[in-house]
Amino acid sequence: MKVYALSGLAAGLAGMVSAGFFGAANAATGQGYELSVIAAAVVGGASLTGGRGSALGAVLGALVIQLIENGIFLLKRVALGPVVLSLSQEYGKIIIGVAILVAVSIDRFSGYLHERRLARAGGRK
Repeated sequence: MKVYALSGLAAGLAGMVSAGFFGAANAATGQGYELSVIAAAVVGGASLTGGRGSALGAVLGALVIQLIENGIFLLKRVALGPVVLSLSQEYGKIIIGVAILVAVSIDRFSGYLHERRLARAGGRK
């Protein structure tokens, strides 16, 4: 019950700060950030099945995802002499999706190697 009360207090405070900053309130503020949040947690080391992860890993994952998004924004229009390359913002979501797939693949592979080591150690006894 305390966690829900604290969560509600934090959400109310964030709403007041947001309304003060933008001068208006909107119920759709933050909509569309779900992929970035999940990617930050997974890249930071949290397991999709639960039970693992740390706050520091989540912060580092958020930094990595933000670096990817900023890089996509900077590459929006690159002039290479007579050739101009443009990169759409939608590619950022594709790259973040690939980052999630890579992080989950690494997590699953490390779990597989850990189980294999345990099985090998148990067979030697």
